[in-house]
Amino acid sequence: MFSKPRLSRRALVGLLPGLGAALLAACATPASGVPAHRGTTVDAPTASLSGSRTSASRSEARAAPDPTPTPARALRPVPRNRTFISVGVGGEAPGRFTDVELQNPFLPGITRSGYQVAMEPLFYYDPYHTATTCGPSDVPVCHEGEIPWLAVYYSYNADFTSATIDIREGVEWSDGTPFTAHDVVFTIKMLKENAPDLTWSIDMSHWVRDAVALDNYTVQIALNAPNPRFVFDYFMFHQDFGIQIVPEHIFRGQNPRTFANFDLARGWPVVTGPYRLVYSDEHQKVWDRRDDWWGAKTGFHPLPAVERLIFLPTYDEPTMMDLLIKNQVDTSLNLRLPNIMRVLLANPRITTWTGRQAPYGYVDYWVTGLGFNDTRSPFDDPDIRWAINDAINRDDLVARAYNGAGIPAVIPFPLFPPLQPYLDGIADIVQRYQPRAFDPGRTAQILRSKGYEQDRDGFWTLGGKRFSIPIVTFSVEQDITTALVDQLRRNGFDASYTMPSDYNTPILDGTASAYVIGHRGGVRDPYPTLALYQSRYAAPTGTRAAQPYRWHNAQFDRIVDQMATTAPSDPRLESLFRAAMEIWLRELPDIALAQYYHRIPVNTTYWTGWPDSTNPYVNSANWHRTFELVLLNLRPSP
Repeated sequence: MFSKPRLSRRALVGLLPGLGAALLAACATPASGVPAHRGTTVDAPTASLSGSRTSASRSEARAAPDPTPTPARALRPVPRNRTFISVGVGGEAPGRFTDVELQNPFLPGITRSGYQVAMEPLFYYDPYHTATTCGPSDVPVCHEGEIPWLAVYYSYNADFTSATIDIREGVEWSDGTPFTAHDVVFTIKMLKENAPDLTWSIDMSHWVRDAVALDNYTVQIALNAPNPRFVFDYFMFHQDFGIQIVPEHIFRGQNPRTFANFDLARGWPVVTGPYRLVYSDEHQKVWDRRDDWWGAKTGFHPLPAVERLIFLPTYDEPTMMDLLIKNQVDTSLNLRLPNIMRVLLANPRITTWTGRQAPYGYVDYWVTGLGFNDTRSPFDDPDIRWAINDAINRDDLVARAYNGAGIPAVIPFPLFPPLQPYLDGIADIVQRYQPRAFDPGRTAQILRSKGYEQDRDGFWTLGGKRFSIPIVTFSVEQDITTALVDQLRRNGFDASYTMPSDYNTPILDGTASAYVIGHRGGVRDPYPTLALYQSRYAAPTGTRAAQPYRWHNAQFDRIVDQMATTAPSDPRLESLFRAAMEIWLRELPDIALAQYYHRIPVNTTYWTGWPDSTNPYVNSANWHRTFELVLLNLRPSP
C-alpha cells in the first residue's frame, strides 16, 4: 500500500524546481499545482462580451487547501510549459479527491482524474465529425467518426448475434507485457461474472453469452440476442461511454469487487496509454509521459508534447475562475455562463469551442431534464408528471439561465445530425402531446381532479400538506435549476433544491424524489437513450440503480428490446422508435428541459491545438473518455 512519510515543505519545493516561478508562487507545493492564493475579484459582465459592463457584481474565490503531499520518491522536474494542469473532473467531494488509492475503473467512487486518458479503448468515436474533419489530423484512420485504436477492425455475423474484433499487433501494457485478445476476453468475462456489482457488469451479463480469443489478436463475442451496435455502445469511447480493458496478468486472482488496482511501487495501475500515475493524494493526481508508449514505438502516433498531467479536484467556480485567469491551469470543468464570460473578459488567452462569442460551447449529448423516482408518490402518477411539465416555461428557463444562449428541449435527445431523421419522424406525436406548451391552467385542472387545493399563499395542497418537489442537483445545473424552482413555486409547487457533495448517491439510490441532471444517451441512433428508461435498470428505493428513473412499462420494454436487435440502417427502427415515443410521451417518465452546452474554457498560454467549432476533431471535456485525443493534439504555444 502507498505509504506517505512526512517531508518538510522546503524539501518538497526541491522536488519539482522546473514548474515555473509563477506556479511555484501560487502553489502550496510545486508537485501539486494547488493554489495557496486568497482570491481575486473580477467584474461581472452582462449578456455580451462586446458590450459594456453594466452590472458590476463582485466574485471572490475561496482559498484552496494548503496541502503538504509527500511523494514516495522525488518526481523529476518538468517545466510549466511542458505540464498540463486541469481542474475539476466532477463527481468527487469539493476540493479533494476521495479515491486517492483507487484505480479500478469498474468500482464506484473512482473519479476521472487521469485514468480516462491512460486506459485506452479498442476504438474512439468523434461525434462532432463533419464532412471535412474526422478525428485529429494525425490519426492514421478515421471513418465516419470511428477511429481504430487498440483494435483495428470489427464485424458481425449476418444476424448480429456474434461480433469479431481484430486486435492491433504491437500494443503493450506499461509493464512491457503484450496487450492481446486474452485481455479483452478476460475483462468481458470478469464483468459478466460479477454482475451487478461492477460498472458495466449488468450490460455484459445481459448481452454476452460467451467470449473467446480465437488467437492472440482475434476476439469473438457470442451474444444472447442480436445487437448490431454492441461494439459501438461498449467498446468505442465517446463522452462517458466505453468499457476499459484491464490487464489479465494483473487482475487475475484478484477479487474485482474490492481490488483497488493501486500500488505505485509496483507500477499499478498498469495501462496502455502514454501516461503513468506517479503521485496521488486528495489534492492532486500526477501522471507522467511514458516515452516507451506503444503508439510511438510502433509508429502509430508520435509521443504527446505534454510531459506531465496534473489533475486537480473540483473547487467552487470562483476558485477555478481565478486559476484560469492567472494561467495556473489549462482547462477546467465547464463553467456557468456568467462565469465563463467573466473569465474571457479577464484573460485574452482563454477561449472556448465557439471562440469568444456566444454560446461559448457546444451541444453535449447530456440533455438536461427534471427526473423523478417514478415509484414514489405522487411522482408515480403520469398525470402528476404532466401537471408539473405544464407549469414549466422552457423559453423563460433558457432566457434566465443562459441569457438566451441555449435551446429548449422537450424530449431527451441531443441535436446531433445522425439523430435528426428520427426526431423529424415523430414531430406529429410531439405536436399532439405538446410538451412544450406552458399551460398553468392545465396544471390546475389536473391537480384539482386529483383532490388538490390551493392554500392562501397559492401553493397546491392535499390533506393540508403542500405539494413538495425537493430537487437534488449539482453545480453545472445550478443556473437552470434556480430558474426552474422559481417557476414551479410561482405555479403553486413547494419546490426547492440542494446540491449535496455526493449528489449521485441520493439520485441513484432513489432517496431523491426529484433531480435535475442530464441524459447519458445516444449520439448516432435513439436506442441508447430509450434504454435508460427500461425497467431492467431499476432497483428498489434505497438500492443503487444503474439508471435513476425507476420507471416500469412492460410494453415500452418490449419495444426497446426490439430496437436493440434492429440495426440503425434498418427502416424498422424508425417505426419502433415512434411506438416507443408514443408511450414515453404519454407517460412522461422524465421531463426534458434544455439542450445542454459544455461551456469549457481552454487556456492557450501554454498549449494550442484545442478542438473547436472550426476543427471539431473531438470535444474538449477533460473528463470524457476521448480526452487522450486532445492531449495528443496539443502543441506548445509559441
